[in-house]
Amino acid sequence: MKGIRLLMILIPFIMGLQNLTFGQMQTLQLDPLYMHFDNGRELPAEESFIVHAPVKQNTAMVKMQISNREFDRNILYENIWIRKDDETMQNAILPNYLVLRSGSNYNIRFLYYNKIQEAERRQIREMLETTAQTFLQTNIQRRGNRYNFQNSPARIYSSLNTILSEGMQNYEIRPGTSEPRFSGIVENMLRTLARYRITDDEGYTSPFDALLRQVSNEINMFSNSYEFVIEDVVTIMNYPTERKTSALAINVGYGGIYDSGNFSDLSYFSAPYVGIDLPLGNQVFAGNFWGNTSIAAGVYLSKFENTGSRVVSGPIIDLPIFASLNYRTFRFLKLQAGATLLEEQDLINDNKSLFVRPFIGLSIEFNIWLGRNR
Repeated sequence: MKGIRLLMILIPFIMGLQNLTFGQMQTLQLDPLYMHFDNGRELPAEESFIVHAPVKQNTAMVKMQISNREFDRNILYENIWIRKDDETMQNAILPNYLVLRSGSNYNIRFLYYNKIQEAERRQIREMLETTAQTFLQTNIQRRGNRYNFQNSPARIYSSLNTILSEGMQNYEIRPGTSEPRFSGIVENMLRTLARYRITDDEGYTSPFDALLRQVSNEINMFSNSYEFVIEDVVTIMNYPTERKTSALAINVGYGGIYDSGNFSDLSYFSAPYVGIDLPLGNQVFAGNFWGNTSIAAGVYLSKFENTGSRVVSGPIIDLPIFASLNYRTFRFLKLQAGATLLEEQDLINDNKSLFVRPFIGLSIEFNIWLGRNR
């Protein structure tokens, strides 16, 4: 019972020490000229951090992207900062919640955007209308009383959306809104046009002209959706993360070893113990269950008297040896259950026998950092 009381006294003290290690997110200052952070500082690993990216007064939006490959193949994380009206901040604040692996390299890209001016918006509209109409007139031509399609209606519809996305690749809509695409009306008009038979009746609008007008109307609507135009791009390739130092986890706890009997006549041994812990996974990447689960091996710190003539200890080091499966219930507090290898000695006959008994225990975990920086 003294061991349990000592453990309960230590818990509040260790909680205070542990809370000191959980501070605020680290902040890094981007230097776009030399393409590094904080004079070459490595990126924090296995934790979130904030990047301050310097901006001009006319910068309206900054997009930060992180990748471990080329950006057009895979973007692991993206965050966006938008300047509020009349805001005079000199740094875009971009939190990163992607957990970066220790000792790895990542590519980071910052895209700077200005607000689109109305004159530029008109140029966008005219460019898209000209490109789309030229494409349709090239791929759909009149042959007799039918319209001849160079490609299928579905292929032409897909190409129209490609024209839109490629033509607007340097422009951005407001985050949170859907990427503009031509409507299903345009797709249905293309399918109808492929089956249409032309008549010589006067005084009506041909379905092809109606298609061009619908495309023009939708482009006009799209052009009003885009608010930002790219001004500059800063790309930092193969930037390293910090290499985390390894830690040796030591468990100090108090446990009970089953000896014999049932609930009515239970016999057990109890004593403090110490052990070395081996986690089954990194909590940051493997999730809470595997990250909190570990295996351990150690020794009890005292022998036990079974009867007046028999002493229970352990082999080799003369102390009980245990192996256990552990689960962290709170940061440093672990519940342990496993098996104990015991050796019983008859003091009269000097006979020794080995046997195994289950045990449960509650322990506190201490980390001993194996590195020069800790």
